[in-house]
Amino acid sequence: MEIMQKDKDTVPSMIIGSICCSRRDRTIMIAEEGQANDGNFDLALKMIDIASDCGADGIEFQLSIASDIYILGHEGYSIYRKREFTPTMIQELIAAAHSKNMFFHAACLSDKLVETVYKLGADVIVINAMDLNNPRIVDAVSVCGKPFLISTLMGTLEEIDWAVFRAKNRGAKNFGLLHGQHIMASHKGDAVPVEYTQLDCIVMMEQRYALPVGFVDHTNSEIMPTIASSRGAALITKHLSPMSGWRGPDWQVCLDPDGWRRAAQYMKYANAARGANKTLSLEEIEDRSLQRRSIVAAKNIPQGKLLEDEDICFKRPGGGLDPRNVEEYIGRRVNQSVVVDQLLSEDIFGEL
Repeated sequence: MEIMQKDKDTVPSMIIGSICCSRRDRTIMIAEEGQANDGNFDLALKMIDIASDCGADGIEFQLSIASDIYILGHEGYSIYRKREFTPTMIQELIAAAHSKNMFFHAACLSDKLVETVYKLGADVIVINAMDLNNPRIVDAVSVCGKPFLISTLMGTLEEIDWAVFRAKNRGAKNFGLLHGQHIMASHKGDAVPVEYTQLDCIVMMEQRYALPVGFVDHTNSEIMPTIASSRGAALITKHLSPMSGWRGPDWQVCLDPDGWRRAAQYMKYANAARGANKTLSLEEIEDRSLQRRSIVAAKNIPQGKLLEDEDICFKRPGGGLDPRNVEEYIGRRVNQSVVVDQLLSEDIFGEL
């Protein structure tokens, strides 16, 4: 299957609300509530307040219809059945997130929810990693005309190829990918070890698919979001727990509110450090005049002498003739006497 690449100088991006998401823009940090509420709607509302207090740009909820996930009689069916929210509840969650100036990310675990949540005002839909190979969800999200993210956790490149090409072939343009790992279901619920994170895949996938790539952080580290940002992640989703010591769904990969707040501060620091145009600040320009060297007389130079290399050296302070241009002055006649350590200037030379 042919991969789709753009010019190497083009940075893929997507728009969520009024925000451009790419590795050259500020990294967006999303609090992944997931299903921490475990069906408790009051707790779900409280999680929006907690996420806002922690400095999150948005919050993600997993929204489900149990009968679309598990067969009847499976133990998972009853778990997801109690986690279902009505459209009225979902609308209230979206309104609460927007009242805190946060994006609402809806991880729809049923294709029947896609159109509903967008009509209710969700800002972006996430195709959960469990549905990377689910044509009905990929199709429903691809044709809705709204921004979405494809989570590639547990996916092979062949599976990601399939999902991306299917989405693009259905006209989807404003979407991105989420890199990450998921080992919690089979590995005693453990968080992802740092050596599993494969952060170089972020740029690799951006180049392979010509799409912006974010990172789902399933480590238990406060600094991993910032590290992923520095490796090109356009956005980060990080699990948030309601309180310290909490033991609920996916608790092993959650940060408590204090830890999440610190992670957001690290990200704020990293975002402040961005900038690719190499414009010098006024302060650095001032330092340059103090720290750089000028072309200086290495000895007394009599009037009328043709300047030779042995006549000059390079010393501080800066602000005089630039040493890079020294070849322009060698061989020119000095029209006035110069003393040792004097900064040379254009007016001491005769006509060329």
